[in-house]
Amino acid sequence: MTAQGFPSAAQCVPIAMRSLGVLADLRSWLAGPAAGLENLPIEAMAISAATIAPWRSVGQLRAVARMYVWTYALDDHVEQAVTSLPELDDLFARCLNVVRTNQPDTSHPLLTALSSCQRDLSAQPLYPALAELWAAKFADDLKAVRYDWLVSRGEIPRTDIRDYLDHASSVTLWMNHFPLWATAADADLIDHLDALVSSLDDLTVVVRLANDLATFHRESRTGDNNILMYPGVSPAQVRTELARRAESATARLSALVDRDFAPAVELIRLLEWSTVFYSCGDFRGWGSDAVPEPVLGSAG
Repeated sequence: MTAQGFPSAAQCVPIAMRSLGVLADLRSWLAGPAAGLENLPIEAMAISAATIAPWRSVGQLRAVARMYVWTYALDDHVEQAVTSLPELDDLFARCLNVVRTNQPDTSHPLLTALSSCQRDLSAQPLYPALAELWAAKFADDLKAVRYDWLVSRGEIPRTDIRDYLDHASSVTLWMNHFPLWATAADADLIDHLDALVSSLDDLTVVVRLANDLATFHRESRTGDNNILMYPGVSPAQVRTELARRAESATARLSALVDRDFAPAVELIRLLEWSTVFYSCGDFRGWGSDAVPEPVLGSAG
């Protein structure tokens, strides 16, 4: 192994330092308002936030990293703990009420943690101009998660790929990325929402498909929804659609990226980070959510 192809150690320091700071904040948050959310790969969340927007301070990355953790916890709860559609609908209605009204709800650990996130987001200067978009995209993500839950339980057949792609926001990318917009320092973001929104919609499909490619073997065992479980769909077809959507978003953002417009650059870095990370592995099972290995020589 040589140094070729790797950044220098000095170049790695800013992202490493941001990651450590964000990780410390996540641990503090999980010991406080988000207590009860457990077995989460918070290391991956901290590194993701710091890599996508390394020019931001730890304080500026706090909101997005916490939302990464919250959506991961939501996904685990829905997949592993929810046993009925009325239970799911009640939880989602409560989540939406927190987002739409800014009224806290402490009836469930997920709701307590979301209330903490929402309080921080709603205090941001740009939030009033983005509140309607946030509520709408948050609702879309929940609707898509509900769709996946129904498919995985056989309530909706795996036959219509277009229907699957229409619900690609089950990957909750909007929930994850929106805090970077709400906490943006540049009010010009509002003037470029058309390009940013349509690009993030494309990237939602990109990340959904990248996730499907990375998690197919696990999800085929657990029964979770995955495009590769649909009749006639091959990995090559998925990669072709992924590339098409990625090229569409990249082209749409190119003029803003050339201007070094931070929200556009963050979307491109989100694209790069997500697709390359998923090409190497899965977020699950290697950080604080990993199953501890048995001590050598222990019984059993």
